[in-house]
Amino acid sequence: MPRAFTDQEKAIIRERLLEQGRAFLTSYGVRRTSVEDLTRAAGISKGAFYAFFSSKEELFFTVFEQFEAAYRQELLSMAQRAEGPPREHLRAFLRHAITRWRASPLFTRMGREEYDIVARKLPPERLRAHLEDDEAFVARLIDQWRAAGVEVASSPAELTGLIRALFFVSLHAEEFGSASYDATIALLIELIADHLLRPAA
Repeated sequence: MPRAFTDQEKAIIRERLLEQGRAFLTSYGVRRTSVEDLTRAAGISKGAFYAFFSSKEELFFTVFEQFEAAYRQELLSMAQRAEGPPREHLRAFLRHAITRWRASPLFTRMGREEYDIVARKLPPERLRAHLEDDEAFVARLIDQWRAAGVEVASSPAELTGLIRALFFVSLHAEEFGSASYDATIALLIELIADHLLRPAA
């Protein structure tokens, strides 16, 4: 009977699996990566993998959440340092958010189709918690803006919906064509920035 891992070994192996998950996800994507690929690269058995993650999809989703956490922190820092006229700051912020996201190798691989593959294998409560966390992040974003003097009029729920709409368009950039996509994103950013700064009713 194989010996149990110590807590230190568990932490090391989990991090090794996440490192390999990031590497395989950005290089090959979800479909072209197997549990065997991940365990071979991490130097553990396939059976040991399931002591850490219930599936490769759960591993990839954890990788995605780690990337998203760092990305969100970057956006919160940008909101905290809001400079210039509020409308210009919001436009620059939204442009940066989209450009930074699309520049990530993880975004290149984790498109809508592969995200759906991962999501279908996750427990509903895990997805629900992730969606609720989106709104909690946006609430923090609004607080940062207001503290910096940018009086955003939207609620967290409304702004979450607007940001999701913007990112949904970015996921379908290829279907728009380059010129049409750029023009559409620019217009959406203008409209969202204007809406966020609308006078209180």
